[in-house]
Amino acid sequence: MKLLLAFLIAFGFASVSFASSITGFVYDKKGREQLVGAVVILQPGSFNSFSSLEGKFSLNNIKTGNYKLRVSYIGYKTIDTTLAIVSNIDFKVDFYMISNSTNLTTVVVSSKGGRESDGYAKRAEQRADNVVNIVSANSIAISPDITVANVMARVSGVSVERGNTGEGQYAIIRGMDKRYNTTLINGVKIPSPDNKNRYVPLDIFPSDLIERIEVSKSLTAEMEGDASGGVINLVMKTAPDDFRLEGNVGAGYSALFSQRPFDSFSTSFVNRKSPAEILGTGVEAQISAFPFQNLITSTKKSPINSNYSLTIGDRFLDKRLGVIFSGSYQNTYAGNNTSRLVENATLGPAQGPNAEMTQVFPEYLTRKYSSLTNRLGLISTIDYRFNPDNAISLFGTYLQLNEDRVRLTNDLLLGNYSFQGYTGGFQQSYETQTRQDLQSIYSLILHGNNKLAGLLTTDWALAYSKAKQQLPDMAAFNTTQQISPNTSGTATSIVYGPLTVRPEKREWSHNTDKDLSGYLNLHYNSEIMNHQSLITFGGMFRHKSRDNYDNQYSLNAPPDANSIDQKYISIPASQFKFIPHTDALGTAFSNAGVYTFNENVQGVYGEAKYFIKDNFDVLIGLRVENTSQTYNSSLPATIAGKSATISYLDFLPSLNAKYSLNNNQALRLSYFTSVLRPAYSDLVPYLDKTGFSQDDFGTIGNPNLQHTVINNFDFRYEVFPKGLDQFMIGTFYKSIFNPIEYALVQTSFAADLELTPNNFGTAHNYGLEAVFRKYFGNIGISGNYTYTYSVINSSKKFNYIDPTDNSFHNIDVNQPRPLQGQAAHIGNISLLFKSGKSKVDAQLAAVYTGARINTLSMYKDLDNWERPTFNLDFSAQKEFGRHYIIYVKINNLLNTPYQLIVKQTNRAYSGINKLPIQDSPKYATIEKDVYYARYSLGFRFKF
Repeated sequence: MKLLLAFLIAFGFASVSFASSITGFVYDKKGREQLVGAVVILQPGSFNSFSSLEGKFSLNNIKTGNYKLRVSYIGYKTIDTTLAIVSNIDFKVDFYMISNSTNLTTVVVSSKGGRESDGYAKRAEQRADNVVNIVSANSIAISPDITVANVMARVSGVSVERGNTGEGQYAIIRGMDKRYNTTLINGVKIPSPDNKNRYVPLDIFPSDLIERIEVSKSLTAEMEGDASGGVINLVMKTAPDDFRLEGNVGAGYSALFSQRPFDSFSTSFVNRKSPAEILGTGVEAQISAFPFQNLITSTKKSPINSNYSLTIGDRFLDKRLGVIFSGSYQNTYAGNNTSRLVENATLGPAQGPNAEMTQVFPEYLTRKYSSLTNRLGLISTIDYRFNPDNAISLFGTYLQLNEDRVRLTNDLLLGNYSFQGYTGGFQQSYETQTRQDLQSIYSLILHGNNKLAGLLTTDWALAYSKAKQQLPDMAAFNTTQQISPNTSGTATSIVYGPLTVRPEKREWSHNTDKDLSGYLNLHYNSEIMNHQSLITFGGMFRHKSRDNYDNQYSLNAPPDANSIDQKYISIPASQFKFIPHTDALGTAFSNAGVYTFNENVQGVYGEAKYFIKDNFDVLIGLRVENTSQTYNSSLPATIAGKSATISYLDFLPSLNAKYSLNNNQALRLSYFTSVLRPAYSDLVPYLDKTGFSQDDFGTIGNPNLQHTVINNFDFRYEVFPKGLDQFMIGTFYKSIFNPIEYALVQTSFAADLELTPNNFGTAHNYGLEAVFRKYFGNIGISGNYTYTYSVINSSKKFNYIDPTDNSFHNIDVNQPRPLQGQAAHIGNISLLFKSGKSKVDAQLAAVYTGARINTLSMYKDLDNWERPTFNLDFSAQKEFGRHYIIYVKINNLLNTPYQLIVKQTNRAYSGINKLPIQDSPKYATIEKDVYYARYSLGFRFKF
């Protein structure tokens, strides 16, 4: 190549003695995508250039003479050549670089950075058998995100649910609630630490550990069938080809705590076990078992966040043995300010059959959340390649997410009356709640690839995983005072009564979820009717065992002498007793929240990939899954649903077809049948009131719940032009039989509203999805848009008074609505800047999520909706030399709030009945959470 390039430049375009420039592109020779940031140096002189986002370089004002040209890029073999410049015509030349791979006999080990690059992600999307979107580690590193949950918000068709600090927690894919998704680590399903559900909280994963994120939106028969929304496969970092050392140190803060102090409490006084676990069920606890010290809070201003990560890996024994270790630790102070109107359980009738029922708000509360979150992630992999056909690996991971949270509540009981200009409440309550939420996931995966005989190969995996959550001694201290207007004179003033101590709540809960799994896949390459084909068959088995524990205590505050109340002096001075004394037993002995759950899932499948033509292949398969479940709770034997045995068999066909129009364009068509298994707590009739407060709706299971079956269709047109540019547009349709959704119902437990899961007939969900990415020199733009429409019919209560005869009517009406959690419009757009010369990367990223149902009401037209949100984030980094980077990340630049509304005429918007946090006469705002921006600055190194 050196001689050819020198010949072309020196003789092919020669005319006079001066050449103005050399321009061209730098590509990966194998994948043909552009390489961004490749270094092009021409010597002697100070001629140097860096390939742009589209891979282009330019060397200008070159005089006649002999030069040495070098093109280099990390992970690729350097190109060196000699040039004789004698022309005045601008010369264009492209360079195709070869991966700096290492050959082990006939086994090729890809370059150490290749699997984490955007180019690798693009090629994997293009070559996949199913519909998939992939996010590379490189994209994650330059994004504003430090957790997987926040990264997911930028994937096409994905929106996220956020926790009480504004951080993403759960993914909603194509409008399908989080319960319809599954999460894998290196292709193996993991259990969830959640105390009620199967879905995994994605904020437990630090993004520093990730090699790439694969979001599969259509299934093949080889994949487990319980993922109708999508499969989120987190591929962790793997052993490099050569020595690798990377690290990260960062610090930051939340602007919220420059507005108010951060509240904290001492965790050293928190008892890990409840008195009933220590003393035994049926033994009365003593008041001394409930220390007050973990209810004493302290404050500090603008605490500093910190994050650290380290990755080290290498290959040994002639590159056969690979080892990698990666760890990440994040210490984050976060929170929010919440304003909330509490909905009434019962409503008055509408004034006519065409009028609307009006939601009533008997309480208004404000809250201050302060959370200290410690996120720890550790992974390690050892792999050994015996020969080109046989390899084995052992992967281990430990993930931990611990939260210490203080919640301060001011709860105003509204009076719905006025006196001489005074309008407001008649009782005010204050609550201090402290809690620890300790979550962890541990997983160990032994994986192998083997050639058995001829064209028959196999891959297999054995996995043990364990997820835990503990909520030890969640404590709530409450006081109350009466409020009234001063009626003794003409001037209006407010009279506050003395603060009195109310009953104290204490709760312990914990759960453990264990999976023991085995996977076996056999692959046979053959020809059928002179056409290439690949036949795959295999199976899996998983035994899941789950235990759940919940125990609550209520400590009564005895009245002072000659009083009906106990006057509040301080938390340490407050006195408590068990009244009646049986409250000292707690609730564990008869609480359905104390249960065990076992599940066995066996799956077998067969599939065949057949190449009808070189550019047209079809993958058709059938999967059969058998599910067996048993549970037993602590409910009395007389209660229906105390225990149950459930089993069902599902046949799950699938088809994935791909037709390549040319090397860069293809059409995809897919169909698959999938299932949704109810969550554990969905089946157990366990009333969970964790949170203690009126607005935290309790949940109660439904032992009659059926599993869901979904038929899924997908069509996509995709274009992969030169380099990293891409364009995809597609449609999808889902027919959902027996969808599971939570709705507010009025139970026999007083007059409260409770959330309970139900099957809602048949739902239909369909939409349009588009993805684009284009680069112009140093500037790039990427984004996606998804439109989703669904319809499901709900039975709603509607009460009205007929004005013609003043008669009362209580009827059930059929009301169509979208699926819970589905936003009709989701969009992402990112503006990218990359200068190879100055080694600066910057990204301005926006995420739009449209309105969606948060909670279903039992009444017509009174569902709770989340208002649309527009989040704007920014990140930038500057590289020094080839090893050091300084970066900045800013999240929530616009201080976008989270708001819940009821779509009804807002009678509380103005006038004497005006309520707080109202901003429109067209809808009633029932909640507003404000988070403020978060800033971080850090330093990375890589060798």
